Amino acid sequence: MKKRYWLYLICLGIGLLVPLFVKPSVKVGYRAEKWTDAQDIWLITDIHYLSPSLHDNGKAFSYIQNTAAGKDIRYSKERMEALVAQVQKEKPKLLIVSGDLSLNGEKKSMEDLAEHFKAMEASGTEVLVIPGNHDIASGWARGFKGEEQVRTDQVSRQDFETLFADYGYAQASQRDGASLSYMAKPFENLWLLMIDSNIYADGLGKGAPATNGRLKKETLAWIKEQLGEAQSAGVAVIPIMHHNVLDQHASPTRGFTLDNAVDVRELYDQYGILLTFSGHIHTQHIAQLKGEHSTLTEVVNGAFSMYPMTIGRLSLKENRLIYQQTGLDVDLWKKNANPDLADHKSYLVDVFNRASEIMVHTALHDEAAYDRKFADQLAEIMAPLNLAFFSGERLSEEWIENHVYTNPTYATLLKQEPQSMLVEYVGMMIDEMKEIPVDYLEMDWKE
Repeated sequence: MKKRYWLYLICLGIGLLVPLFVKPSVKVGYRAEKWTDAQDIWLITDIHYLSPSLHDNGKAFSYIQNTAAGKDIRYSKERMEALVAQVQKEKPKLLIVSGDLSLNGEKKSMEDLAEHFKAMEASGTEVLVIPGNHDIASGWARGFKGEEQVRTDQVSRQDFETLFADYGYAQASQRDGASLSYMAKPFENLWLLMIDSNIYADGLGKGAPATNGRLKKETLAWIKEQLGEAQSAGVAVIPIMHHNVLDQHASPTRGFTLDNAVDVRELYDQYGILLTFSGHIHTQHIAQLKGEHSTLTEVVNGAFSMYPMTIGRLSLKENRLIYQQTGLDVDLWKKNANPDLADHKSYLVDVFNRASEIMVHTALHDEAAYDRKFADQLAEIMAPLNLAFFSGERLSEEWIENHVYTNPTYATLLKQEPQSMLVEYVGMMIDEMKEIPVDYLEMDWKE
């Protein structure tokens, strides 16, 4: 049962069908300043960008879009253009991207993204990126033409470093020789430990990218050195990683939480790390774990490729650190002739709800309990629950009572299929809605 549940959540939330040390080259004019309440930091993750040049809106592309597990691929370019416009308008100090920049590691997709990042930096916002599990050496890199999926250039570790040299690697004060991890010091009083947690081939990949992540012993040793240096300098550090370091949900955790997360958590506790950010699971969530010396809080931003197109905002207010989940501003599309853009949030909700419907139908079919009418009725319950679970929005106890517990369709599921993964999934989602808020965090800031 748990294995089937893990597979369904993977389908809905995640995806589709010897290194050399490089001496950092600091950008001309790059100068660390003190982080103050006038300088916001933005965080996004899981863009899953697909270059428009890699598809023709044909049959093959439509199939991928319809099975994209709630992500929208079709309007990748438009969302990035809107993000550029918002960055140019609001001028955050930093934009941090915590992995899965591309749909499945297409080189052209990442070349396009580099141009969007260039436009942001031209307006004064520094961009810092790390790769996700879909970005490097992915044998799934494809274009979509007519009825065919066409292999396209993928990205090696060296390619990624070259493509995004200006978006983290040129600013790096220290580099890890065993991975694409680096330390960025954009502020005098705050350093960002950008950790490459992914598993990929040294050259190019031949098959599906690995979902799970693991840090090499050399990278763990390097991280310890960086945290020791920061502690000696009296500077706060926030680590950024694609994979989770804390278990965010009751299940599944395998493939989402870092394989050797215990080792990382021990380091963080030893050096007093209080806050970290990640992505990967596509849900907006916050988890905490009390260690021997301190309590670690991990914030996971929702995927930028899904409703509500999460932008996490990190700021200082009177020596308090504030994190707030916000969404992309799409007002510039209000008069667009394309209804998918004119009401883009509703469009993304429809895309996600279709994925929820597929999950329900597939689960009942695999459990030999399939009836189309019953599956349609059950999907009407599951869709808003699942949307709230992934987006970080919360449904009231009254709504849950009226739309789930007293719903005849759900009562039928409990009676006829009490062991169904859907029963377990509904229970987990409802239980988690009673926990700490997942869209807001406020904590003491100690320089």
